[in-house]
Order: sequence, then structure tokens, then C-alpha cells
Amino acid sequence: MRLNGAPYDNAELKRIAGYVMQDDLLNGYLTVEETLMYTAELRLPRTFTNEQRKQRVDEILDELGLTHTRHDVIGVQSKRGISGSERKRVCVGMQLLNRPQLLFLDEPTTGLDSVTALDLLYILHALAHGKSQEKAVTIVCSIHQPQAKIFNLFDSIVLLKAGHIMYQGPRKQSTEVFRAAGFPCPLFTNPADHLLDVITPPKPNQENSDEVPLTIEQQKSVDQALIKAQPPIEIDLNMGVHKRVGQMANLPRNPPWHKQIRILFRRNLQEQYRKKILIITSVLQTVIMAVLIGTVFLDIGTSQTSILRRQPVIFFCIINQGVFGALTVINSFPVERTLTLRERASGTYFASAYFVAKILSDTLVQLPIPIVFSCVVYFLIGLQPYAAKFFIFMIFIILCSVTSTSMALMISALCRTTALSVTVLPMLLELTRLFGGFFVPPANVPGYLSWIDALSYIKYAFVGAALNELEGLRLNCDGIAVTIVNATYNITAQCITSGENIIQTRGYNYISIGGCIGVLLSFIIFCRFWAFVGVRFLKH
Repeated sequence: MRLNGAPYDNAELKRIAGYVMQDDLLNGYLTVEETLMYTAELRLPRTFTNEQRKQRVDEILDELGLTHTRHDVIGVQSKRGISGSERKRVCVGMQLLNRPQLLFLDEPTTGLDSVTALDLLYILHALAHGKSQEKAVTIVCSIHQPQAKIFNLFDSIVLLKAGHIMYQGPRKQSTEVFRAAGFPCPLFTNPADHLLDVITPPKPNQENSDEVPLTIEQQKSVDQALIKAQPPIEIDLNMGVHKRVGQMANLPRNPPWHKQIRILFRRNLQEQYRKKILIITSVLQTVIMAVLIGTVFLDIGTSQTSILRRQPVIFFCIINQGVFGALTVINSFPVERTLTLRERASGTYFASAYFVAKILSDTLVQLPIPIVFSCVVYFLIGLQPYAAKFFIFMIFIILCSVTSTSMALMISALCRTTALSVTVLPMLLELTRLFGGFFVPPANVPGYLSWIDALSYIKYAFVGAALNELEGLRLNCDGIAVTIVNATYNITAQCITSGENIIQTRGYNYISIGGCIGVLLSFIIFCRFWAFVGVRFLKH
């Protein structure tokens, strides 16, 4: 294949061509104008000003008859938006923003009724025969069961059968070729239907039992007659070569990487704002859970009985934020995968820019949840009333939440589908909870399972929060002996006067608070690196 007389690569084709997929893949939370404006910012040359981009968007809205819907939301399953025809025209408009020289469309009339399908093809016909040479575009379109009016809008057609070309040439000459081959088009018959009926005759049914199907040899003779009735096609592979140098020199350059991140970050935040009911619900749910935990373990104090309650409540706080955070994002990448693949395929942005913008926006929206949780639950429980202790506790709650979402993002990016992601995630969550440092303390972990214990992010968050709370803790000896089990499984009853005794008994002192923070940060980096690998290289 040649592009203006010379071989080409995909990157070059993306810069001069647009591709409208069969499915209308759009961000349902944005309006028509916002969708086109973000696309304009990402795809128009970096030399364009905001006023020029706005003017180009207005031109596209006017050309495609979308001016009246500019402030309407695209729509999602739970919220109705624009019509199917308008969605298809938005997809076309996104590709026309940078005025491509080629526009490919995959069955654009799919899902549309006959009237809206005809309206769309009228628009495409007008674009292909634009008065201005600057706006004219060559349109290559696959079409499914076109009505006669739609068929008559095409200039040239390629008729395919089992991957072989049965006819290629002007649309007006197609019926003449079939007539010359002995298959004239009957009166009042859609020419498109007639052409397909000849090359793929329908099988007889019960109502028309007199029909006799053609044999394979008879059908081959029909195909050969059609091919012989056509003059040989001469194609000049050097056609347009004189245009190539100037054409390729003036190709637009997309915005730089850092600007792509800023644009996508704004788009993600705007989408999150449109879904604010989910954020409000998450915050409200967090406050309710924090209040319930705080009232169940209300003001545990420093008596001997508080020893039996202090570690369970810390572990439950870690589990709460370490599990719920993962569940909220497990379907993040699978839901957006098809949309991002379409945008990346058209050269809209780099995969790394999309990933960084998504991570930043999601983290910004996620951070208030563990902060609110810490502020409510810490003082209700009555943990050590020191500012440094409180902020270290909050850091571990935040790190645990971010680590769990990082693991969920990695799973969703590598598993690719929501169904597979929600199958894998519960197993990993159960393993991290089992080896979380509470049910099986670090001092009692069997050696042959130590590698699983080392991979549990819950353990590092719990051990770090426990060290923060138990270090410097002074307990009252009120005559009640607490039964404990030490590392060698010997049961003793004694009065515990400090948190350090618990730290040594449970084996929490094998790592420091700083070490726990460092491991959690390493977990976050590791998981997000593999999440990016999944987003970047898994394209199916």
C-alpha cells in the first residue's frame, strides 16, 4: 500500500487520517462541547490558541448540526443523554477537528434508523464535496445494508465477497457492469440489494420452494462473468508523490507530554465532579463506619483490659481502609480500556500521559477518605493523645488505602476485564488479611510461609500503626492479670505495664516505623509500575 506514492507507517497515517469506530465510545459524563474541546486541545497543533480551538469546535458543531446539543451531556446508562445519531456525529466531529485528509468509518449507520442514517450520510457527502479545498476530506466507509438513497450518495464502491473484490469503480457504472454480465437490476429494486443478491444469492425458503439454489460451479461462473464484464483497473502507485514532501512537512504536532497530562487531569477531575454523588456517598459511608468502630471501642483507656482491645481495633481500622479502597477502583481500567485504546489508536495522547493523569486525579479524590476516617476514629477510640502519634496513624491509614488501590489498579490493568479482576482480587485480599500481623503475629509465622507474610501490605500498615501506638504507652496495673502467649507458645498471666512488652511478645520490633513506611511506598511503586505495563502493552 502507498500513501501519496510512498510507503508509510502507522504514526504517519494517524497524523493525516481519522478513524470512526463502529461503537460510539465517548466519555458519558462530558457535554458535547467539552468532548470536542478536550479533543481539540489534545489533537490540534500546539501552535493553536484557545480562541482558535474554540473557533474550530464551533465550526464542527455547525457543520455536523450539533449546535443545539453543545451543552447536553453525552449520557451513560444511568443518565440519558444525546441520541444515537448525535453520538455518531460527535465521533465524526472528533476526527474532523484537525481536518484530516482521510477519514475512515466502520459501518457508521449501525444502530441508527433509516432517517438518521440518511442524515448522517448527507453530512459525510457534504464533507467529501466541500467547497473549500482546505476542508475537503476523502472518506472511506464500510456500509451495511444501505437504502437506495444512501447508496446513491457514494462516488465509488468496492464490492467484496469472502475477501475478494467483485467490483471496484464508480458507483454509477456498477449496475451497467452487472447488466453487461447478464444480471440487470429490476425496476423498483434497491441497487445495493441487487448487487449483493447476485454475488451471494439467498437460500430458498419454505414460502418459495420453487427456488433452486445455485451450485458452487454455477456461482463461480457468475463471479467470473462479473469480473470479465469490468475493464481492467489501472492503479498508479506513484500517484500524489509530488504532494508528499510539502504535505508531510506541514503535519501538526500534538501538545507536549506534560501538557497532555494537564489536559487529561482536568478532564478526569471534571468527570469525577459529575460523579460527585459517588464521592459524597463514599465519604458518608466512611464517617458512618468510623463512628461505629469508635463507639464499639469507645475510649478504651489504659487499663489491663484495654490490651485485649487495642490491637483488634487498630487491625480493623487498617482492614477497613485496606479493603474498601481496593473495591472502589477494581473496575477502573476495564471500564475505560476500550475508550482509551480508541483515543490512543488515533494518536490523541501517550499512554504514559493518560496513566499519570489518571493516577493523580484518582489519588486526589481518594485522599479525603482515609483522612476523614482517621480524624473521626482516632479520638473516639481514645488512642494516645499526642499530635505526632495521631499524624503517624493517619499516614499509615493513607498509605494502606493507597497501597490497596494500587494493587487493585494493577490487577484490573493486567486482568483486562472486570469479571476476571473481581475473581482475582478477593483471594489476594484474604491472603493479606490472614498474614496481616494480627491473627498470626510476626513472631509466630512458620518459616515456610514467611515469603507470603513478607508480601502482605496489611501487615506493614498494621505493624507500623501498632508500633506507633504501643511505643511509649503506659498501662495501669489494676490487679487484673492478662493472659498472653509468647513467641514459644508458653501461656503466662502477668500484669503488663508498658506497650513495649506487647511489642516484644508479638514480635513487632523486627521492623521500625520508618521501615514499614518504606515498604508500603515500595509496594505502591511496584504495583503502579505493573499497572502501567498493563495499560501500555495489553491492547486486547
